[in-house]
Amino acid sequence: MRREAADSPDAEYRITVFMGRVRIRVRTDKFNASVADALFTPAWNLAQSFLSTYGFIRAIPYTVTIERMIAPDGKVLALALDDRSVARTHGFVDADLQALSDLTMLDMRTSMVVNDLLMTIGRLDYSPIACGRVADSLARLIAPDDERAAQWAALRAALRVDEAFVRSLSDVSKASRHGDRIEVPAVVNNATAHRAWKLVGRYLRLKLDGYLAPEKFPILKG
Repeated sequence: MRREAADSPDAEYRITVFMGRVRIRVRTDKFNASVADALFTPAWNLAQSFLSTYGFIRAIPYTVTIERMIAPDGKVLALALDDRSVARTHGFVDADLQALSDLTMLDMRTSMVVNDLLMTIGRLDYSPIACGRVADSLARLIAPDDERAAQWAALRAALRVDEAFVRSLSDVSKASRHGDRIEVPAVVNNATAHRAWKLVGRYLRLKLDGYLAPEKFPILKG
């Protein structure tokens, strides 16, 4: 299968599955570290699409995890589906685990927001929808009894963000949430995910401390 896309190198992909192991062979005109990074997302998407199709036939929700890459020179590189850069958006550390887990385990809605947020990393094809759901959920959590317009206004006031910042999360997810699963460029996905993580970080800090100090949390602008 050959895949051509504006945000990743042209390449040919061959996917095989044997004894529960997935192998994705990729042929491209050039190879370096940046090309390898750019090929990860389309390779994962194609493999997941293949297994989702088989999962549909058998009614089993298969999930792909790419654990390693073998470069053309034979060098093996271990891979992990993570993005430590988003962890730097919220300021929480391991020492905060007890306080945060007390919060999420007692508040299932907050826990589900965190789950949606992690989908921006765990399911790359689902990231735009996850970002939109994060924004929607936080608005309802902050002002559950208000009308929608008032909920959005309450979110902006409580988390100290402007309308453009929040709207960017809703806009990137709008097409996908309504069944138009357009391909979102990786650079847009990455930027939007960082915004969603900042928003959730501020919400969790608000829940723990009761307020956001303006000097520590300047208004986020879109």
